[in-house]
Amino acid sequence: MAFVIKPLKNFTAEPQGQDNKKLYLYQIDPMLLEEEEGFNLRYYEDSKVVAHIEAFSDSYLEGRYVPPMVVRALEDGRIVVIEGHCRRRGIRLAIERGAQIPLVSVIPFRGNDAERVELMLRSAQGLRLETLDIARGYLRLLNMGLDVGEIAASQGKTAARVEQLLVLACAGEEIQALVRSGQVSPDAAIEAVQKHGEDAGGALTQELDAARQDGRRRVTKASARPPALPRKAVEAVFAQVEAALAVVPDDLRDHAAALRALPHEQRAARTVEVKADVLIGLVQAMSEIEAMKAEHARKQAARVAAAQAQATVSFTSTTL
Repeated sequence: MAFVIKPLKNFTAEPQGQDNKKLYLYQIDPMLLEEEEGFNLRYYEDSKVVAHIEAFSDSYLEGRYVPPMVVRALEDGRIVVIEGHCRRRGIRLAIERGAQIPLVSVIPFRGNDAERVELMLRSAQGLRLETLDIARGYLRLLNMGLDVGEIAASQGKTAARVEQLLVLACAGEEIQALVRSGQVSPDAAIEAVQKHGEDAGGALTQELDAARQDGRRRVTKASARPPALPRKAVEAVFAQVEAALAVVPDDLRDHAAALRALPHEQRAARTVEVKADVLIGLVQAMSEIEAMKAEHARKQAARVAAAQAQATVSFTSTTL
């Protein structure tokens, strides 16, 4: 389909449509583009929307391709955006930052109010690439000669995030299959590769088996880590240990340093006398640790039971 570019003066003078052969584009001063108050559903103070607009601004500043906005002319001559509100704000931001953009191409819209809203909703709900696909795209750019910084700048991401996704793109087929199936989150897979290297696939499989035993269907970055112990409980144990070690005499500390230098077999045959307060303090700290472990196990068992009960309810309601 061929594009026919027309000047602004023809925008309302000719039919704002298209036939089977031509798609009309109009060249318009971007500063003439307006928004209809209350029409767009976006919350512009959302950090994701702000970043989205910044990315468009960067694209306009660097001369990269940005799809035309869809607009309509009002009866009073004003031109308002129907689809492309973030692009409009992005191009204005780019102009404020020094970009020279005298004209921008737009596509005219014809339709009723309901169709305008439908177009906006379809645009806001565009299909998003999965993280694994984005990672493979970054790898393709890398193979084309772009470095990590250039990829990050072009995609509105941090260099650290691009590097993480490149790890995922270079992971083995077993790992990518787990991510593609949704059984393992992308970030959990990245962390596993960074930690286990070539053994990441086996490690993730074990974590997935453990997750299923706990009533979970998916391994995420958070679930792959053991839950943190309560800070107050940990501090109490530390206090017990510190109190016990505080009364250890210097000569015993020196003796311990000498014992550490011996082979394990020799250390195992040695005995050391300690003060009663030291022994009691260490035993109390051990008791605190055992109590924390028992409480943690109890809460984990309760979470597993709740998850299994929820899974049973979901299965029953689905089969009824």
